[in-house]
Amino acid sequence: MPSTATYNFPQLDNIKVALVDDRMDALTRTCDLLEDLPLSVESMLLRETQTLDSVLEEILDRGCNALISDHRLRHQSHVGFDGAELVYRANEKKLPAILYSAYVEDDEATTIREWRYLIPRVVEKGPGSIKVIPGALQAAKEESEGTRPLERRGFLTPIRVVDIHRDSGYPTVEVTVTAWKQDARVTIPATRLPASHRNLHSGLIGQIFLGEVNFYAEEESELFFHELRPAPEIPLDWKME
Repeated sequence: MPSTATYNFPQLDNIKVALVDDRMDALTRTCDLLEDLPLSVESMLLRETQTLDSVLEEILDRGCNALISDHRLRHQSHVGFDGAELVYRANEKKLPAILYSAYVEDDEATTIREWRYLIPRVVEKGPGSIKVIPGALQAAKEESEGTRPLERRGFLTPIRVVDIHRDSGYPTVEVTVTAWKQDARVTIPATRLPASHRNLHSGLIGQIFLGEVNFYAEEESELFFHELRPAPEIPLDWKME
């Protein structure tokens, strides 16, 4: 298994970053863009036989101390994981990692939010995105050292289910988070709910759950929902008062 040592790069030019993608043309384009930054880049094209752990091991074997990963990794390589999970697992092991994707808006409420708790920054590919990367890597480094800004801290928060969507390829539920924005509906993957509540029956609507939510986040896309569990039942005598 990969080491859990904390990686340190006080200056940007100390970074040797692994750039992971499943498409050679995308790797080449991103490498060309990163040439303007004072960092060393190791491009890694995924192979179908690779597991998530083998990718992390290769990153360390190449002497990298940071990771930038594309999100949609299954289409060309057919590996069994997305970039969001790879970034999550890297940060879990104190290897600073960020997500870099052209499909942020399409995936932010589903396959990205599934792993958002340990994704410090998501950078959308496009004009000007490269100059965002140094700050994103710095944020990942700081989180790897145990420092989270207020907007990335989770606090025990009640959420209420207001709708379910079970007919799509990726079942989701809509919830409200009063501590964030009282009337806003936020879509989260059904897999964020406890395993006992993922069949998405109509009786789920109106139920309240407790979990860690970073309700100081400014944008909906930054919200994470961690370790949700059913809220305690209100005592009957309270309801009757």
